[in-house]
Amino acid sequence: MPTWKLSKEVMRVQVNALSGTGVASNTTYDSASFAANEAQFSQMLREAERKATKGYGAGHIVNSADINAQDKELKKACKGFESMFLQMMYRQMRKTVPDSSMFGKSNAMSIFEDMRDTELMKQTAEAGGIGLADLIYKQLAPSVLKQDALAQQQNASK
Repeated sequence: MPTWKLSKEVMRVQVNALSGTGVASNTTYDSASFAANEAQFSQMLREAERKATKGYGAGHIVNSADINAQDKELKKACKGFESMFLQMMYRQMRKTVPDSSMFGKSNAMSIFEDMRDTELMKQTAEAGGIGLADLIYKQLAPSVLKQDALAQQQNASK
């Protein structure tokens, strides 16, 4: 066996022996991957901070200025529907996570989690959510605003 193959085998055995002891190896790939993940996380934080300084859901239709009382009520209903939808979806997602058998789950903890999840989804919908409220508003706004305009014309003609 050539000596260079022997030395590679010896090095591979030494590396494997180190990795089996729980000592993490520091490779260039690991360092680069860590740096990339850290940079990506920093970018996400900057983006979240930028959005927070502009205000919640600034780019969403349902968070724009209201035209009239009907428009305000429609936007409120759209946000409420999105919040309810997100709550139901989140509740079903939580059911897929197995409960810890070590500590169990008290009734008080279940109530707390449910209340926390409800409030979290309300805030998510208020901040723009997944865009469902915007889609519903776009679908319903023309008919609601048309009905409001007709009602105003009828009141003006009386």
